Amino acid sequence: MRTRVPQLFGATMLCLCLVAAPAGGQGLNGTAADKEALVRYKLSHGYLVGDPARFERLKEAAIAAAAKLHPRSAGPVGLAPKIRRSWEGLHEDDLSPPDPTGAIGPRSFIQAINLQLGIYDRSGGLIDSAPFSDLTGSGDDFLSDPQILWDPGTKRFYYLILDVGSLEMPKSTMLWGFSKSRAPTSIPGSFCNYVSDFGWGGTIADYPKLGQTSDFLLIGVNIYPSPATFLESDVGWIAKPQGRRAITTCPSADSFKTGKQTMLLNDDGMTISSTPEPAKQVDPSSTGWILAVPDSTNSGASGTKLELYKVTKNGDGTANIDKVGTPVTVPFYSLPPPAPQKDGVHSIDTLDGRLTNAISAVDPSHGSSPVLWAGHTILGGAGAEYRWYEIDPSTATALQSNDVTDASLYVFNGGVAPDRVFRSASKKGFGSNAVAGFTTSSTDAYPAIQMISKLGSNPQSAFVLIKQSPGPEEGFDCFELGKCRWGDYAGAASDPRASLRKATGRVWLSNMWTDGDTDPLAATWRTWNWAASP
Repeated sequence: MRTRVPQLFGATMLCLCLVAAPAGGQGLNGTAADKEALVRYKLSHGYLVGDPARFERLKEAAIAAAAKLHPRSAGPVGLAPKIRRSWEGLHEDDLSPPDPTGAIGPRSFIQAINLQLGIYDRSGGLIDSAPFSDLTGSGDDFLSDPQILWDPGTKRFYYLILDVGSLEMPKSTMLWGFSKSRAPTSIPGSFCNYVSDFGWGGTIADYPKLGQTSDFLLIGVNIYPSPATFLESDVGWIAKPQGRRAITTCPSADSFKTGKQTMLLNDDGMTISSTPEPAKQVDPSSTGWILAVPDSTNSGASGTKLELYKVTKNGDGTANIDKVGTPVTVPFYSLPPPAPQKDGVHSIDTLDGRLTNAISAVDPSHGSSPVLWAGHTILGGAGAEYRWYEIDPSTATALQSNDVTDASLYVFNGGVAPDRVFRSASKKGFGSNAVAGFTTSSTDAYPAIQMISKLGSNPQSAFVLIKQSPGPEEGFDCFELGKCRWGDYAGAASDPRASLRKATGRVWLSNMWTDGDTDPLAATWRTWNWAASP
């Protein structure tokens, strides 16, 4: 929920009415009222679903199914991950949710939330922070969905944030940029900033997710011409600046080629997929990968497969992105129910089964080619559980599938990354281990940030507590929407400077918790960052 408090009440009242409104007649050239309604709905409701009635039916069915689950015992557990750094991250009190994510470089960690960027040293000390409006030069009233990554090939941080324009003229341009060096120290001075228009004007390019290859930035989006009309999923691409040296003068905007692949299809070649998740590369490669779910309505993913798309470079310097997916068979999944919370009047949103992060990295136990690490929240455990996968894209097979689950806790809002280290072709290490961070809650437990790790072929570890909320989440979004908007994603990134003399690498993570206050006029969430060794 992106709407700021002073704008909240009128905007949300309008948006709640629109949930059940017919979608017909609201197209790319809709009326001014249609366009205003679309922007208001996006900013007040966060991620969009294409069939709200179906989404609500599936959520009710998930609640009923959760009541009949018989959660299994944890079984054997492996060694617990070790906390190496841990500190409170950025926060605001006038919007929700934070959508926290992070990227770790050789000298600094950058956290992105709605609507701020923070640069920290590797001990967690704040170097600088600023709103995205300061970074991009655009007003922040219509910005949303931040992304950040570290690129090992060009030795720079890259950021992305969606600009939906205005109430009168939605445009869905992407504000993006990169750090001038591997160690930025100021905002905006340490960054080059740009605007790219992919031709999505008049629609909302919802849920943008950022990944990369050695040649391109990749931006996966869901296209909405109206609040309840899912049109298609696209992937925009931007040719990256090449070279690793620090710069003082930013390249001109016209030096970067851009383009897009429209309407990604499932492996049947006819139905559309949704919520494409481009992988963030730990090991640089000219071949990139995108995962999506085969949910043609974008209102509740379920099934026994994911869709895989390959990205390469054409001879003319443009991106070649598969239009038709390749199926990856996985255990059955379906969308999760909302998560209850101790002493909470409202339940917590757990999304709709869509993927929430993807990492590409070499796993030495499976050869020298990159594999994909990805995850989503699904039905299971006490009601909701976080499932993560390791996928071999060369054979489109799941090497492993692991459920982060508990017999009494709902598990959701996860992020996973391997402990892979890449410095050069001759200096590589680890990658067979992973750390996942996530949120837990139940009728007997306040929301908490926890984590697990998995060492090679050993079992997953038991849960390790990172930050316990002192009370339930009961901010303004809970009262206005009738449910608490939690993060649409969490951050997890492999540490490029982990010591190769150690037994394992490190993963840096970001997630959210709540201060426990009840406040119908303000946000009560907070964020937390930490680093861990598997």
